[in-house]
Amino acid sequence: MMNKKAFEMQFNWIFVLVAGTAILLFFTVVVVKQKNVSEMSTKATVLKSIEAIIIGASVGTDTTNIIDIPDSDIEVNCGRVSLGSISKQYQSLILFAPSSLKGDKLVTQTLAFSAPYRATNLLYITSPQLRYIIIGNNNIAREINKSMPSGIKKEFYTLKPQVKNLNDYKVKFVIVGEMTDFPISLKNMQDPDVTAIRVDGDEKKGKVEFFQKDGDSWEPKGSSSYIGKASLMGAVHADTLESYECSMRNSFFRLNLITKIYEERAKKLTQAVSGIQCKQLYSSALNHLIKIREASSNFNEGNIDKISAAADSLASENKNMQVYSCPLIY
Repeated sequence: MMNKKAFEMQFNWIFVLVAGTAILLFFTVVVVKQKNVSEMSTKATVLKSIEAIIIGASVGTDTTNIIDIPDSDIEVNCGRVSLGSISKQYQSLILFAPSSLKGDKLVTQTLAFSAPYRATNLLYITSPQLRYIIIGNNNIAREINKSMPSGIKKEFYTLKPQVKNLNDYKVKFVIVGEMTDFPISLKNMQDPDVTAIRVDGDEKKGKVEFFQKDGDSWEPKGSSSYIGKASLMGAVHADTLESYECSMRNSFFRLNLITKIYEERAKKLTQAVSGIQCKQLYSSALNHLIKIREASSNFNEGNIDKISAAADSLASENKNMQVYSCPLIY
């Protein structure tokens, strides 16, 4: 009889343990699912916020904002913004940003991309936790420093500095002029977390080379070109050649579309006016517009030179139109 009671007690305990485990497992699954749903909802909210920023960039020019978001790790690629498994693909996205944005704040800035008329706005997004180190002793270095948005970690040096590791998740060097030796004090940082560009040019156009830390030296990652300050600032914010050129191709696509509109305007103005001087100015302007449209079909150094020269000539013709009281092209 005692054995039977002992067996029943053991069975009851086993039943309680099994039932308790099942109940705990059930609630654990529920909590995990709720957590996953909450995280997915938060990520979706952040993506919607970024989408609103992207849409708003087409409206406001020369604006800077600091935006609070839930603590996130956002990945930015060519035409795609991702948070974990959730991502959003954009058609012809013009966004210059580091490949990884971490933290609970985003810093956004827009600048007009003009050649010489405004073709579109360029959008830059960065993190207050990312550290920018600008090195140079000329006007373009000072202009880059002045054009950086407020609310970020930014350091400006006219000579090669001794840079200390401050445990930033990313460091971006912007070097204007000759490439400096690698700061040994950042030797302990992971190679992908330290990138650099070297700028050779002026505010109108120039060359930009991309580098990534490789132990105690720089590894070249390719070179590209920029046209205008807005394009140059795009290279400052993008940390890979591929990301920069992706957004610049989309910028050129917009320039191409806008130029076609101004071409039609020049043709109509030529037909509408009777004065010989105005007709000559419109005819000359049309030739410059055709050159810009043809060159904007492909983003490369040669086409940048063509656009820059044609844009300068077109700006001069537009001023002459004002002198002769002709309706302006733009």
